[in-house]
Amino acid sequence: MRLVEAEAALISDLKDESELIGEMRLPAFTVVTARHPTLGKLVIVIGPDGTGAVVEADE
Repeated sequence: MRLVEAEAALISDLKDESELIGEMRLPAFTVVTARHPTLGKLVIVIGPDGTGAVVEADE
């Protein structure tokens, strides 16, 4: 498993390239689960300013 800090542009690109599985919006942040064609399963945590973190989960 890998955890990476991500800029808003990277988060946007990953969301566009991935099959979205689920999304949960909370007041402080948004959590997105997705399946990327080359990176596999991703958990993306997005803050109010668009930056956040990406967790690349092992299969």
